[in-house]
Amino acid sequence: MAEMSNEGASASAGIDLSQFFQVFFEEAGENLQSMEQMLLELDVNAADDEELNAIFRCAHSVKGGAATFGFSDVAELTHQMEALLDKLRRHELTPTTQMVDVLLASGDALKALLARHQGTGDAVPDTTELLFSIKTLCAGGKVDTAAAAPAPARPAPAPAAPQVPGQR
Repeated sequence: MAEMSNEGASASAGIDLSQFFQVFFEEAGENLQSMEQMLLELDVNAADDEELNAIFRCAHSVKGGAATFGFSDVAELTHQMEALLDKLRRHELTPTTQMVDVLLASGDALKALLARHQGTGDAVPDTTELLFSIKTLCAGGKVDTAAAAPAPARPAPAPAAPQVPGQR
């Protein structure tokens, strides 16, 4: 029996997945922009619960969409960001400027990852140090924020169009 691609199944069902991808990329960009603005305005000495909840919701929205579309690198980074933000909003950790710096650097890395998935980015950021830094902060440790910045990006082949998971 012949194998049907998602594209073929979608076309026969009248669904254009590219519209869903475009909505995801637009919403993710808006969420990252909002999250960045809120982090820049956050007073770490008097962080408001509602501010922390709003930042968490932005990360959660990006993670959910990324997981839905199979962008595991984006989902993994936002999942770790959520873990840190959840500890902050539950008052298990006290916000620090280090945490804000790492979260801002993570947002920058997410923008680059999303650009690559959208076909507009020209490099793949290495998020290994960011993931390590977030996990360290979640455990109550301290990190060198200079080391937490994404490693220099390595060139990647630019995809011609957004990559649809399961499509060949």
